[in-house]
Amino acid sequence: MNDDHRNDDNNQSGHFQDNAQAPHQDPYRQQHFADPFAPGSPGTMEPPRLKHSGIGIAAFVLSLVALLMIAIGIVVATVSVGNIGSDDSFLLEMERIAGSYGEGQEAEMGAELMESEAFGSAIAVFMIAGILLLGSLAVAFIGLILGIVGVASRERRKTFGIIGLVINALILLGTVGLVVISFSIGAMGAI
Repeated sequence: MNDDHRNDDNNQSGHFQDNAQAPHQDPYRQQHFADPFAPGSPGTMEPPRLKHSGIGIAAFVLSLVALLMIAIGIVVATVSVGNIGSDDSFLLEMERIAGSYGEGQEAEMGAELMESEAFGSAIAVFMIAGILLLGSLAVAFIGLILGIVGVASRERRKTFGIIGLVINALILLGTVGLVVISFSIGAMGAI
């Protein structure tokens, strides 16, 4: 019996020697003696990775949509002005209508202009450009609000929210600045 006890002791001591040489084989040692600075371990000093804010991404996408609408509106207006300027028949038609009426007959002249097909199509193109530009302001305003909410979110990343907020704010401030400048130039011209 003494020999059996010695064999058990040898097996146990051998077991400990094997574990001391190869700690990766013992699940107990792995669990309790893990590297506390390894990525993903509980003792890691690395902050948790936050997800991007969905509202911030929406603000960024709306800023891109607003910029696209502005670009399309400008292209439509520019092409329309180029077509009107190069179309001699349109200019001759406008001169004929303007020369047919004298002072005090602006209402009649306006009615004939509205009946003119060339003038109507030109106005329609400019209205489309204007709707695109005004629509871009509405989209930028919604994007500005979403950007503020995205930046205020504490548990999400703020990258897209900040970018969307800045772009949408620049669109709105730029438009307001252009309106103020155009009104001031118009007021100076009236003096």
